[in-house]
Parts: sequence; structure tokens; C-alpha cells
Amino acid sequence: EERDEGLMPNAGGDGMTSLERTSKNYKMNTMEFECGLPQVFTVASQLNNYPDWCGTGIKSVTERVRKGDYVEAVYQAGAFGYMFDFVLAFTIENMESVSFKCLEGGGIKRLEGGYQFVQKGADKCRVYFEVCAELGGFIPGFVQESIANLILGIAVGELKKYVESDRCLEDLERRGLTPLPGL
Repeated sequence: EERDEGLMPNAGGDGMTSLERTSKNYKMNTMEFECGLPQVFTVASQLNNYPDWCGTGIKSVTERVRKGDYVEAVYQAGAFGYMFDFVLAFTIENMESVSFKCLEGGGIKRLEGGYQFVQKGADKCRVYFEVCAELGGFIPGFVQESIANLILGIAVGELKKYVESDRCLEDLERRGLTPLPGL
């Protein structure tokens, strides 16, 4: 059966999450990365290091709970003059996916989504990312959609630039992290 390579790998069912894909604040992107899946997964699953590659929007990330493949992290972030303090719950599946959902967040009505990773050769992988970001209160719709687009751009575009850079391997080595062994 042929499948659209732009869809999440399990999009034939409910998708990776139960996101409302009709929301204008739902965004999805797929991109080929010129490095192996172990390196991409290691970077995407190390939440404390997100500020290294996520730009200036994320002010801090602090893990508050880690139990097996489940992590809760406290974030401080800002965009377009708005500041947000929130807690995301992550489920990290070995070399396959990282999904998240907002547990607590002043001003955040809904923030959920995640990554899926598919190895495409020794030094290539395909990264799928989807997000739905809805803010509460009186934040204009165009700002909410812009924030969803910003998250998408960072989560895929900035991740790609970082993992394909020499700096990535240097940062991982400095932290004592090595990409998980190849598949």
C-alpha cells in the first residue's frame, strides 16, 4: 500500500496524537535530515538542552519528574511580547517518537504534539512534527497562529540546522552524551 510520505507514519489511524487537524493552530511538517536518527533522537529527547538550539524564545527548561519514558518539564518561554510559564509532559519512545502535552499553563489553553523519526539510511532520517497550540484569554487569532508557526519552525527547522552542525556533536560530547548506537 502506497502512503503519502508527508503524513505522520501512523496517520492512517488516529495519528501520533489525537490532535484536531482542522484547527488553524494545528501545524505539521516533514523534513529530511542529513544525519543519522540516533543523533537527531538524542538531541530531541534531551529536554534540558533545548535552549541550545531553540533560539531565544525558550528562557528555561527544568525537568521536574522523570520516570522511565515519561518526563515532566517546567518551561519559561516568550513570543511576540507574551510570556508563558507552563509544564509539558513528554512521552519518549526509544528511537521512534517524542510526544508532549501541556499539563499546566497560565494563558495556554492547549499545547500538544510531537515528533516521529524514521531512519532513511546510515546518515539520513525523516523527521515528522505536529503541534496544536491554542492560547486562552484575549490573544488575537493571528498571534496564536503565528505562535504555532513559530513552534513549527523551531521544532523542525532549527533542530535540522543544529543536528547537522559541527556544534551539535561538540555540545553532546561536552555534556557526556553520545548518540544512541545505530539501528
